[in-house]
Amino acid sequence: MAKRIDDIGKLFHKRRKELGLTQEQVAEKVGVSKSEISKIENGRPITFSTINKISEALNVATEVDLKSLSTTSSDIIHYIVMSLGMFARKYNLTKKEACNYLSRFKGLKFSIDNYEVEHQLSLEECVDDMRAICKQNGGIVG
Repeated sequence: MAKRIDDIGKLFHKRRKELGLTQEQVAEKVGVSKSEISKIENGRPITFSTINKISEALNVATEVDLKSLSTTSSDIIHYIVMSLGMFARKYNLTKKEACNYLSRFKGLKFSIDNYEVEHQLSLEECVDDMRAICKQNGGIVG
């Protein structure tokens, strides 16, 4: 599932290919030009109305999830700083290198998204979890 609305064109492209449809066929079902479908699949901004029409043409459901833009609590910040420091020490990195690595390979995002569970573990276990997530995403440290 796409985490950003910007990725929806890629999902539509993938689904169209799964169904064996051409851009022309989808365009005809939706009532737009082939070039419009191509632009959407390549990341052009899209309205909710068009999302609904393409979803219907591709026989898929779409969902929108609204999340609060609440500020990050000081507890989460403290947890991230501590686990980042431990990660840096464990793998002989500077804090900046560790931060860049964990950002690039989604270890920080994992820790923040799973804070409620992760902060109850030892810092060593948190660092191991971040390393595992980074490895799944192409990282090679550890």
